[in-house]
Amino acid sequence: MIIPNLPFNLPFNLPSPSILPSILVPLVGLLLPAITMVLSHLYIQNDEIL
Repeated sequence: MIIPNLPFNLPFNLPSPSILPSILVPLVGLLLPAITMVLSHLYIQNDEIL
Protein backbone atom coordinates (compact mmCIF):
# COMPACT_ATOMS: atom_id res chain seq x y z
CA MET A 1 0.00 0.00 0.00
CA ILE A 2 1.46 3.33 -1.09
CA ILE A 3 0.14 6.49 0.54
CA PRO A 4 0.49 9.44 -1.85
CA ASN A 5 1.81 12.91 -0.99
CA LEU A 6 4.19 11.75 1.74
CA PRO A 7 7.92 12.47 1.40
CA PHE A 8 9.09 9.19 2.95
CA ASN A 9 7.56 6.86 0.35
CA LEU A 10 10.89 5.95 -1.19
CA PRO A 11 11.68 2.86 -3.24
CA PHE A 12 13.51 0.14 -1.37
CA ASN A 13 16.49 -0.02 -3.72
CA LEU A 14 18.01 3.23 -2.44
CA PRO A 15 21.32 3.01 -0.52
CA SER A 16 19.60 4.00 2.74
CA PRO A 17 20.15 0.56 4.39
CA SER A 18 23.89 0.92 3.74
CA ILE A 19 23.95 4.18 5.70
CA LEU A 20 22.97 2.40 8.92
CA PRO A 21 26.26 0.44 9.41
CA SER A 22 28.29 3.57 8.71
CA ILE A 23 26.47 5.26 11.60
CA LEU A 24 26.42 2.29 13.98
CA VAL A 25 30.04 1.20 13.58
CA PRO A 26 31.65 4.49 14.70
CA LEU A 27 29.00 4.89 17.39
CA VAL A 28 29.79 1.47 18.85
CA GLY A 29 33.50 2.06 18.31
CA LEU A 30 33.37 5.24 20.36
CA LEU A 31 30.76 4.40 22.97
CA LEU A 32 31.84 0.87 23.85
CA PRO A 33 35.41 1.84 24.85
CA ALA A 34 34.13 4.91 26.69
CA ILE A 35 31.60 2.88 28.69
CA THR A 36 34.26 0.24 29.37
CA MET A 37 36.73 2.86 30.63
CA VAL A 38 34.12 4.51 32.88
CA LEU A 39 33.00 1.20 34.36
CA SER A 40 36.56 0.00 34.92
CA HIS A 41 37.47 3.34 36.49
CA LEU A 42 34.52 3.12 38.87
CA TYR A 43 35.38 -0.49 39.69
CA ILE A 44 39.00 0.39 40.47
CA GLN A 45 37.96 3.38 42.59
CA ASN A 46 35.47 1.25 44.49
CA ASP A 47 38.08 -1.47 44.99
CA GLU A 48 40.61 1.05 46.34
CA ILE A 49 38.15 2.42 48.91
CA LEU A 50 37.36 -1.03 50.23
